Amino acid sequence: MLDVLSEARQPLAFSEIVESTGFVKSSCHRILAVLQGEGIIEYDKPSRTYRTGSRLHQWARSAWRRIDLQQVAAEPMNRLSETTEMNAALSILDGQTILYLRTVEQTPVRYAAHSGDHAPLHCTAAGKVFLAHLSDARRQELLDDLDFEKFTEFTLTSLDQMKRSLWETKNNGFGKAIKEEFLQVTGIAAPIFNEQDDVVACLSLWALEHTADTDSVIAQSELLIEAAQGISKIIGWRPS
Repeated sequence: MLDVLSEARQPLAFSEIVESTGFVKSSCHRILAVLQGEGIIEYDKPSRTYRTGSRLHQWARSAWRRIDLQQVAAEPMNRLSETTEMNAALSILDGQTILYLRTVEQTPVRYAAHSGDHAPLHCTAAGKVFLAHLSDARRQELLDDLDFEKFTEFTLTSLDQMKRSLWETKNNGFGKAIKEEFLQVTGIAAPIFNEQDDVVACLSLWALEHTADTDSVIAQSELLIEAAQGISKIIGWRPS
């Protein structure tokens, strides 16, 4: 049904949708009602026609932004990873998790994140960056709903610990997660801003303990921030 509506050059009447989909009328009514309730399609009463809705359009715009962002970030990510000899990742906020859009591996690891994988907010450097830059209300909403699962002995599991870490993240300009998700891993992340000065993505660096100790990873924060700001400028951000 969505294929029919999205490919149509003009809004469709109910009878046209029934004919194009081959669904029986009762099924058509039921599916249209669900899609309309979710904002995926819209019904125009005067013309008695259906068309794709605002939520579907928002998904399409988000998908294009992600594709563009991946393309923009590809070269800076590769360069940063080669320069630091560390693994790099590009992620976005996706509900109560981060979603990896692109990864670059200098040191292949069995449990390393790949494109399409999700990770928790509370124990990843990128997750802390996203939380630190949200509005107070949205941050508190997410923190109230988070399950502070303990992955290692270093995982932050209390609200007070997390709030202190988020203050440090905002103040330093980058987030860090030291052995919090995996005992062998230290990671840092810097925000990528859009033209409205909103954080739309994060650029991360991480390394295994036997290839780079914690201090060595954190020492790359200036290069990381510089790379993230370079990507931000390409997508329209201007430093205030």
